[in-house]
Parts: sequence; C-alpha cells; structure tokens
Amino acid sequence: MIFTIKAFAKVNLSLDIIGKYPDGYHEIVSVFHSIELFDLLTLRPICKKNLILDSNIKIENNILQKIWDYISSKYDIKSGLYVNLEKNIPLMSGLGGGSSDASAFLYAINLIFSLGLSRKDLVNLSINFGSDMAYFLYGGMCLVEGRGERVTKLKEYLKEKIILVLPKKGISTSFAYDLYDKNSKTTDYTEGFFEGRKSGFIKTGNIFEDLILPLDPDLKKIKEVLNENCEWNLMSGSGSAFYAKTKKIDTIREKLSGKARVIVSSFKPLELELIEF
Repeated sequence: MIFTIKAFAKVNLSLDIIGKYPDGYHEIVSVFHSIELFDLLTLRPICKKNLILDSNIKIENNILQKIWDYISSKYDIKSGLYVNLEKNIPLMSGLGGGSSDASAFLYAINLIFSLGLSRKDLVNLSINFGSDMAYFLYGGMCLVEGRGERVTKLKEYLKEKIILVLPKKGISTSFAYDLYDKNSKTTDYTEGFFEGRKSGFIKTGNIFEDLILPLDPDLKKIKEVLNENCEWNLMSGSGSAFYAKTKKIDTIREKLSGKARVIVSSFKPLELELIEF
C-alpha cells in the first residue's frame, strides 16, 4: 500500500503578540488561512520497525522522526514506515511548512495504522512537538490563540486568488521573536481584521512586518513594489514571504526579478486528506 497526503501552507491574515509566558513562549492572536501551496508526503508501511525518510532537501531538526519515535512507542506500532517528503513550501518563509508537514504526518500515521484517534486527540498529541501544529489539523480560516494551540474554526473562508512573493533569503522565527522582545509594541490587527470582514473588506496587519522591514532594505523594497501594484499585501508570519491581491503580476515579476520568486496561489478551505493507491 502507498499513501499520499498534501501538507498545505498558510498565511496570517492578522498577527498580534499580546504577552509572553513564563517559559519564554509568546502569546499570540492571529487569523490563519490555508492556501494552494503544499508539500507532498508519500508514505509506505515497511516490515522493519523504523522510519526511513527521503526528501528533495536536506532535513535538519527532524520533527517527523520525533513524532514517529513517540507515536510508534506509545501505541506499540509493530512495523515501520518509509516517507518521501517533497518540499515546495520554502523554509523560513512564515508559511508554516514544517508544522504543516508534521501535522500531516501525524494525521497519516493515525489512519495508516488504525489508531482510532479523534482530531481532538491529535491536537492534544501535537502539542508535544510544536505549539503551532494544531491549526494544520483544521485548515481553512481559523482564529489561533495562545502559543498556537488554541484553534477556533471560523465559518467563512476567503476565495480570492493571490500571489506569493518568495524572497531569496528567509527569516528565522527566533530572530523575529527576539526582535519583538527588544522592541515590543501593542497592535490590534486581529480586531481590525474582524471589523473589516463585517463590511466585506480584507484588512490585514502583522506585527512582524512592522518590526522587520525597517531593518531589512531588501524586504522593504519588496514591500514598496507591492504597495504600488497591489490592492493589498502583507508579510506572512515572521517572514520572509509576502502574499498579495493584484492584477499586475507581470509588472511585479519584472520589478522583483533577482530579488524574489512570484507564484500564483489562492485561498482555499483545505483540510487534510490521506489518499491510498
């Protein structure tokens, strides 16, 4: 048996930091939305009781191995698993690729080995590996709070086509949060987003964009190009990717040539689906 599952990227429609926990984690309020960009996991059970992982990129800090070790031991899985991870979501982009891969993998293990776990069970398990994994077990548009573990599914989802602007360099999450600690400020972008939706508008905002762009001339230039040629645009997560609504794709590609890759995507009400071949 061979299985595949798509691990979809997300963007942050809003992102505020409202506090910091004693253990060092930050308390966030954010609206996440899944988009049409995904990594692809291909999985095949094997006799040998271990995890074999192949990928088109070098994998560091292997969260999939940590999940496998924990779940296979906890639920006494007798066989092993071969996994091929085809990465399409850029690293350090703010699009959630690593967490999405991890959630898709956890979801797939549950079904392949008939563990019988509910989504609530999977969410509770996911907290052991990453606080922002929980959202990817829901997908669509969600309000995400706390460390990222509190997820409220929203009834609506957006339908606009968008572009993704993927700069050559990424931004580490730790760098972004350290920057916030040194320059903390109060924002209410999430409240503004919901107020805008009452009138049918998309009003976005991201505290990390406020903090990072003044320090990075390359990203600041990208933002200027997007401001000139888009209806709206925003950095996702802690960066470095942007997303935008525009009709001037060719103009943006020309102006950002050599600085960033521009691809077409869209908002989607996507949820995880394991396909068996």
